[in-house]
Amino acid sequence: MVFAPHPDDETLGCGGSIAHHTEMGRCVSIVFLTSGEQGVAGTVPQLAGEIREREAEAAAGKLGVPPGNVHFLRFPDGGLDPMDRAQFLRVLGIVRQLRPEVVYLPHAADGAHDHQQAFRLVWRGLEKCASRSYPQAGRRHWVGTVLGYEVWSAIGAPSFLQHIAPAHIEAKRAALSCYSTQVKGEGEADYAGEGGIALARFRGAMSFGGHREAFTVLRLADLPWQAA
Repeated sequence: MVFAPHPDDETLGCGGSIAHHTEMGRCVSIVFLTSGEQGVAGTVPQLAGEIREREAEAAAGKLGVPPGNVHFLRFPDGGLDPMDRAQFLRVLGIVRQLRPEVVYLPHAADGAHDHQQAFRLVWRGLEKCASRSYPQAGRRHWVGTVLGYEVWSAIGAPSFLQHIAPAHIEAKRAALSCYSTQVKGEGEADYAGEGGIALARFRGAMSFGGHREAFTVLRLADLPWQAA
């Protein structure tokens, strides 16, 4: 299960890993905490959210994730709040419902405010997921492996590097191309194309070559896949 603060964060942070898992036949779900409705210049939030959700579904398809495994919680863009009881219960409930072995979320120090709030919100849910507390959110469930991905701020000392095969980098590139609303003008951050691949290339260059995605490890059970 991948938690993303906004549509595109899932692809930037761990799109290659998603493509790797789906090719291996594993069930991957993507949960978008917000629909990024504040992120389309000149477009009212309601329409922008609808557009970005369509982009997210198209991007997920490029990574091998079917529409039924894409979930939109529609929390307010810019308003993620780990202390909001309703948001916490929604996150707790969807983890207990889908019962993943592995959860990906932004790493704790990722540069954007929403990303840091997303980390705190999801981590709060994961801390309580196996507790007898909050029975209204479903049967308790323990997530054995939790990995933090990087988008806006590189992880200083990654504790896990996932090799990304050429085919999975192409899937990541194709998924990024679905986010046409995020192609920015001159002088603005532009990561919807090659910019979104650069960090994975750097991670490969600094380790074993090729492309890799870097993660912090918050919990580690037996990995249900070959790290390579």
